[in-house]
Amino acid sequence: MTIFPGMILVATDGNRSSESAVLAAAELSEKTGAEIHLIYVGEEITETSTPRSQGSDADVGKKAQDLLQEKSQTIDSAGGSVGRSSVVPGKNPAREIVKLTRDEGVGMVVVGSRGLGPLQYALRGSVSTYVVREAFCPVLVVRGD
Repeated sequence: MTIFPGMILVATDGNRSSESAVLAAAELSEKTGAEIHLIYVGEEITETSTPRSQGSDADVGKKAQDLLQEKSQTIDSAGGSVGRSSVVPGKNPAREIVKLTRDEGVGMVVVGSRGLGPLQYALRGSVSTYVVREAFCPVLVVRGD
């Protein structure tokens, strides 16, 4: 038995805190040999948001795929290993992340934290707080600043 995760789930949306999470996951992957499952969750993503879709759905899907490709290259450059990347439709990123920890047998989640102020936190809540509270595995929260 090992204490190191077999799979690390990293959620990214392209902001600075998620970039820090990607780099932290890459370092963990390099040191432990764990594979990374890189995801983008967005409420603007629908089941039809694929590069083969028409109109604005195709644009959204293409941008999400491009972001994941860019982050995969970042992870590879840092010595980590991306096993797969996925665009996940969903209105609530935190719930989708937690669902994946249960359904996919994730060993660890790495998420960024934007450091919301008290008012923003009260209005919007925090993805990282929800994931820490509800995930079925350990969670590493990385600050972006």
